[in-house]
Amino acid sequence: MSSFSELSQYELDTAFADLLPLEYCVEKNIAPLGKVPEGTAGPVTIGALTPGDTRLASEVEKQLRRTVRLVQLNAFEIRRALAVIHQLPVAEDDSDAIALDAGREIRFEPNQSPREILADLLAVAIRTGASDIHVESYPADVDLRFRIDGVLRQVPTPLSPENAVRVISRLKVLCGVDFAENRRALDGRFTTIFRENGVARRIDLRVTFLPGPSGAEVAIRVLDRNRFILDLDGLGISPDIAKRYRALTRMPHGLLLAVGPTGVGKTTTLYASVKSLQHDNVKIVTVEDPIEYEFTKVNQKNVTRTMGFADWLRTFLRANPDVILVGEIRDSETAEIAVRAATTGHLILSTLHTGDAISAIGRLRALGAADDFLSDVLVGVLAQRLVRKVCEACAEPCEPEEAVWRRFYDAKPKGTFRRGRGCAACAGTGYSGQTGVYELLVRTEAIVSEIARGTTVPDLRHIARREGWVPLIEDALAKAAAGVTTLEDVARKIGVKNPL
Repeated sequence: MSSFSELSQYELDTAFADLLPLEYCVEKNIAPLGKVPEGTAGPVTIGALTPGDTRLASEVEKQLRRTVRLVQLNAFEIRRALAVIHQLPVAEDDSDAIALDAGREIRFEPNQSPREILADLLAVAIRTGASDIHVESYPADVDLRFRIDGVLRQVPTPLSPENAVRVISRLKVLCGVDFAENRRALDGRFTTIFRENGVARRIDLRVTFLPGPSGAEVAIRVLDRNRFILDLDGLGISPDIAKRYRALTRMPHGLLLAVGPTGVGKTTTLYASVKSLQHDNVKIVTVEDPIEYEFTKVNQKNVTRTMGFADWLRTFLRANPDVILVGEIRDSETAEIAVRAATTGHLILSTLHTGDAISAIGRLRALGAADDFLSDVLVGVLAQRLVRKVCEACAEPCEPEEAVWRRFYDAKPKGTFRRGRGCAACAGTGYSGQTGVYELLVRTEAIVSEIARGTTVPDLRHIARREGWVPLIEDALAKAAAGVTTLEDVARKIGVKNPL
């Protein structure tokens, strides 16, 4: 305890966690010190910012039903003491990572500790393959939802307005953020070691805390390294698109983009691309926010408050790498440096948030990229989405209903359409896992010429069709006709061709 300054003279007793709730201590800026006295003996020593506050002393005495003695502690000491008492370790590195076991279940036992509740929720979410966990507080209850295969599912939860504050406070401390801050949004992350079938693996969790009128709302992104597919052939890319995309990744220089909304697998595509390029004679560097998978022999950097995408990219250029992965082009400075780097002998891999491949050109223009430079450096754009796969355990042939297929076709389609009946393996949904659907825009002389001329995105879309570009919806419909997914899920994730 010597690192706690004034706390070094006190023993901290976890039994106080049941006597003085964490939220109460945070509100009053106090921390109980020493051992819990037996019976009603006292006094109890309480660390406080204002040890001369007699009203505070009286309030704490009523809470404990014991006499108290206030002593001076600073805010840092109080928060560190509370973290120890309530068993809220700060995961500053892998050695401090919390451990979870796949055998845990969500329980509804009375008087569960925040630590146990949180561990149960996280373990079940990881075991079921959730990509996101959402905790939403309301006046009368708390909702818990997991995003599995891209769809939110309501989960029965022991969380309540009474205990959610303590669970969220524990989560804040794990993330290393100020657990007394409830007025503004906070971002943090921590690591857990997840044990399943005798094998332990590291899971990173990225957490956003949002203040709300009924308490904090929490969104947790689960970054499970086992879920990354580091083989371009395993992403669901059709053979024709995969062949052309591989050729683009081997260009000596230029800008190659993966585009689409959040959560459609763009980072996975870039990681698989990096994996395919790893070789002793190729120097690869990356800047990411955050690093979601660590490669051996690849120089990876995290975005920080002092070093953003543009700062790292500018630094990389002085190191003269062959391939640079930029997690996202999100501002004009990054766009400018990426385009410049692509003209000076570097292959730049990055992502953009756009609806389709052609729209990436309009987005880069909006970020200040000049048409003549853009036409010179843009070698290709891969747009993608994720659709759910039919569960193989309960799949059966089916004929699409007319009301469904008419949203995509003018005549009844042919194919081996399938659906899942719903079983234990897929939790009754009929779907298990996801696969990608793609479209690839490749530079041709005509497209290069039109970009340089400043041709609008709608006109570029028509020209690209003539040059062989196939819209993403066509790849999705091919997968539905092959029984990989369903027309219903294509409509849900991508849209329809013939709105009714």
